[in-house]
Amino acid sequence: MIRGRRWLGVAAAVVLSVAALGSAALVAVTVTNTERPPLDPPASARGLDDADGMDDPDGMDEPDGLGDPAPITRPPLADPPDPGPVPDAHGISAADLAAAVASSVRVAAPACRGIVREGSGFGVGDGDLVVTIAHLVVGMEEPEVELADGRKLAAVTVAFDPANDLAVLRAPGAGLRPLPLSEAAPDGTLGALLAWEAEGEPDPTPFRIDRPVTVRTEPVGGGDRIERPSWLLAADTEVGDSGAALVAELDGRITAVGVAWGASRRGGGGVAYATRSGALERLLASSDLDERAELPGCG
Repeated sequence: MIRGRRWLGVAAAVVLSVAALGSAALVAVTVTNTERPPLDPPASARGLDDADGMDDPDGMDEPDGLGDPAPITRPPLADPPDPGPVPDAHGISAADLAAAVASSVRVAAPACRGIVREGSGFGVGDGDLVVTIAHLVVGMEEPEVELADGRKLAAVTVAFDPANDLAVLRAPGAGLRPLPLSEAAPDGTLGALLAWEAEGEPDPTPFRIDRPVTVRTEPVGGGDRIERPSWLLAADTEVGDSGAALVAELDGRITAVGVAWGASRRGGGGVAYATRSGALERLLASSDLDERAELPGCG
């Protein structure tokens, strides 16, 4: 267990292009390390070495004296950011994975210029609420949600966060098992990205969290650059993965730790980004989830 330590974000920034997972368009972003306190590693992360070959800090000696924090500094971001090799497995039990898959959905509808767009989502809150990505629903007047049991339901967008690229839909009658939310996932956490596949069900894609980062980019719909709290991930993603839940086992239960939104094609792939769940929790708490949200128009 890591106690009395704090992570220090290295003062480094990397500029690169990132593709939104629901679009082929590239967006220029700036990625920097994010400071945060340490967290006890879940079972999926214990015993793993960091991607740069350094020993897991859990094995470091505690400082002498009264337990004052011993600062630990992450390695600086590479240019382009390199989260290390993509994991071969997600480390989630079969029962927990089945429950998370049952909470996952496909979101699709005609959008701007009549082009049908589709992405992924997952259940939260009262079970009729579905989280997806904001850039997916722009121009969607009547989004449709397809559940893992084959049902297709009409939905309405009730919350929209252009800065963090998040949207919440209400699909009456969905009755999904909601995923709990938390971003209390330490570096090295393994999990599964539950993206909807053409075969008609979510396909778990293994990921590993390299570190929390802050991404400076334009909000959905355009405007002045904002800061988006994100995860830097080692994961093989593809177009259509936008809105997928990042699930991991934290404190013995399956938890959504983030929402996938983009990937870097520079440096050979295997690099992805997701909005951390804290931003989603704030959106849910601050929105009227029974009223239609205002969306930006098609550009």
